[in-house]
Amino acid sequence: MRLIVGYTTSKHLCIDLDDTYLYKVIMLVCHLIYNYPEIGKAQIMESSPQKGTEYVKINRHGIPRIHIPKPSYHVIFDNDIGYEKCWHIIQTLIDLGIQPTQVRQIRARRRDMTLRVSPSVYSTGIKPPPKPIMQILDIYDWHTDGMIRQYHKFRHRVNDFFKRVGYEDPS
Repeated sequence: MRLIVGYTTSKHLCIDLDDTYLYKVIMLVCHLIYNYPEIGKAQIMESSPQKGTEYVKINRHGIPRIHIPKPSYHVIFDNDIGYEKCWHIIQTLIDLGIQPTQVRQIRARRRDMTLRVSPSVYSTGIKPPPKPIMQILDIYDWHTDGMIRQYHKFRHRVNDFFKRVGYEDPS
């Protein structure tokens, strides 16, 4: 099955952090909650486990370097802060080199954020659906808009669909 389903929003902040260590994800989330307390608590999801072993990668300048694959994560924040505030935070992450620069063109064109919630089939195998790792609470403001709950409802419905059509989770 080549169907890939994503959760799309323009109301609350969702970040895709590819090839990143969990420690860095946690530190980034804590930093974001501290500097933008209006975003609320965060749910960290492992979107794909560590893949393969290290290999040599040639950068765009032709310089080789050893690349050690790391897992990828999704982060979903709980409060509805609107697209403009989300865009401001994402642009800051791009300027800091945390998000790739091509995210700027994609987000400017689409005006939303999308995270994969389903399994996906690739030529190298099946990537399992994202799994919850941990929640980081917002200690500054106990207000909640329930966007994490909304995300999880959607994720469960999608994964129930895939189970009904015969998808087996490889993990």
